[in-house]
Amino acid sequence: MNINIILLEAGIELVPKEIVNHPSVVKNAKRRKKKPEDTLLDISLHYHAMKKLENVHKRGRPDIVHQALLIMLTDPMIKGDFYIHTIESKIIRINPKMRPPKNYLRFVGLMEQLLKYGKVPLDSNETLMEVTNLTLEDLMTKYNLALLSEKGEKIAPEELCRLGDNWILGIGAFPHGDFSEKIQKISKKIYSISKFPLETQQVICRIFSACNQILGWP
Repeated sequence: MNINIILLEAGIELVPKEIVNHPSVVKNAKRRKKKPEDTLLDISLHYHAMKKLENVHKRGRPDIVHQALLIMLTDPMIKGDFYIHTIESKIIRINPKMRPPKNYLRFVGLMEQLLKYGKVPLDSNETLMEVTNLTLEDLMTKYNLALLSEKGEKIAPEELCRLGDNWILGIGAFPHGDFSEKIQKISKKIYSISKFPLETQQVICRIFSACNQILGWP
């Protein structure tokens, strides 16, 4: 079964130039033998440095993307087009053949390489992830965007499985807050699959489980 998914406003980025000289950033980079600007922003490591950054409540959470990709890319029955839209508005295309590292530290290293060089792996003809030149608006010329939000129209997860190939499910990959006004404006539908707030990986699990039930898999 095909389901297209884009993780929206994902808190995954390299350390921004405004805080590259902060002691917590320098200390972590030195420990890893990397330049500060080549390391991934992570609120668990850079909390004090991040306090004055814009949209701080959505930034520095690569762990959310990691958990989401582990679910999206390891289900044997669910395929589709998968993308990451970052808080910096970069669009990352994901090869469905990719199998993300289960170890978080290995995942961090992979994403650092991706954001620095634009693709991974660097030494292969088959790209597993790449930073594209697309904008979110470009992508929406191909798909209709259905946002998943607790404020949306209540719908059974099974109905999302039947939307069709011209739809893409937009799932927030940030810990708090709502989608930006811009994203809400370009969406065609806003749905909710629970009366309770759900974390990113919970949303994906519920949708994938529903789709597998339709396919007849327990």
